[in-house]
Amino acid sequence: MNPTTRIVGCVGIALLASSGISHAQNWADNLYLHADAGPAFFESEPVTTRTVTSSTFPSGTVQRGHTDFDTEIRVDMSLGYNLTKHFALEAEAGIIWDPNDTSNSYFYQIPVMLNGIYQIPLGHSWNVYLGAGAGAVISRTHSLVRAVAFHTPFVFDDSDWSAGYQAEAGLKYALSRHVDIDLGYKFLGIAQYDFQFGNVLIGTEKITIDDLFIHSVQASLTF
Repeated sequence: MNPTTRIVGCVGIALLASSGISHAQNWADNLYLHADAGPAFFESEPVTTRTVTSSTFPSGTVQRGHTDFDTEIRVDMSLGYNLTKHFALEAEAGIIWDPNDTSNSYFYQIPVMLNGIYQIPLGHSWNVYLGAGAGAVISRTHSLVRAVAFHTPFVFDDSDWSAGYQAEAGLKYALSRHVDIDLGYKFLGIAQYDFQFGNVLIGTEKITIDDLFIHSVQASLTF
C-alpha cells in the first residue's frame, strides 16, 4: 500500500468516526426526562355496589351512589424524544394517591401513557405546549374494617386496570439549553374499575366505578 492510499484510508476512517459521533450526540441531545407533580381533583362519578350472600343469591342486593374523593397528589416521570423542533413522543408512568391514606386504608392509581407533545414557541425562552396520550391505568384498593362482634378484622383488598386517556397543556420556560420549567394542566379519563371482595361471613361484594375523570395542576422540570 503506497503512502497516498494510507492517507486517504485514514482520512476516510476519521470522517466516518466523526460522523458516527455527531449522529450519536444529536440523538442524545433529542432525549429528555420530564418530571412533574401537583394536586389532583376528582369529579364525582356513579358507583354501584352489588352484594351477594347466601340469602340473596343469585341476584344479590344493589346500592347506587357517587364517588367522593379528597384532593390527591399526582406525580409523573416521562422519557421523551424530540422528533422535530415542535413535536415529541413521551413514555410516561406515574402515581396518584391520597396523602392521608394509612396502611389500613388506601387507594392509589398508576397511569402508564404514551404521549404526543406539540410545542409552539412564543419567544426566545417561552413555549406553549399541547399534548394527548393513551394507555392503561392500574389501581389498587385496600381497607381493613374492624367489627365489635368479630375478633378478626375484615380485609377488603383488590386491584384492577382499565384503559386510560389524557390531554395536557401548559406554559414552559427555558432556563438553559437543556433545562426547562413549566406549569401545566392534565386531564385524565379512566374507562371503568371493577373491584370484587369475598368473605365467608358477608358474601361477595362487587364495586363498579364508572368513567372516572381526574384534573391536575402540575409544576414540572425537563432536563
